[in-house]
Amino acid sequence: MDQANLRSITNCFLDVRLASLASWKQASEFNPRDAGGPYVVTQEGYDPQDPKMIGQEFILGRSGRWLPLSIFYRMPIPERREEFVFGTAGEIMQLMADLPNKVTVFRGDGKETEEEPAAPGTDEMAAAIKAGKE
Repeated sequence: MDQANLRSITNCFLDVRLASLASWKQASEFNPRDAGGPYVVTQEGYDPQDPKMIGQEFILGRSGRWLPLSIFYRMPIPERREEFVFGTAGEIMQLMADLPNKVTVFRGDGKETEEEPAAPGTDEMAAAIKAGKE
């Protein structure tokens, strides 16, 4: 993450990164799914409400809220799939079009585990996200 160019995250489609999870073993379980899907939507920056402006990576959920990726990796996989994985780019385009100007960041609800996140080598979804961003 380039700290020199770090800025507040936004709900603008120009600022997000679409990562394909097509390499993920469970990709075929998503229906509907387009040729490059499924996908996650990520963005690097800082929480607009963070006075310290600490840079991190965020992931966008179906709720329209952004979640720090560090919390995402602590969530149970079924909840990650349900809220944060999109089968088609069209779903993402519709969600982004419907988002308000003001960003909402979800900071966790206690359902995530207290464990350290799994390393990308042991968490297949994490490995697919990493591969999809490269």
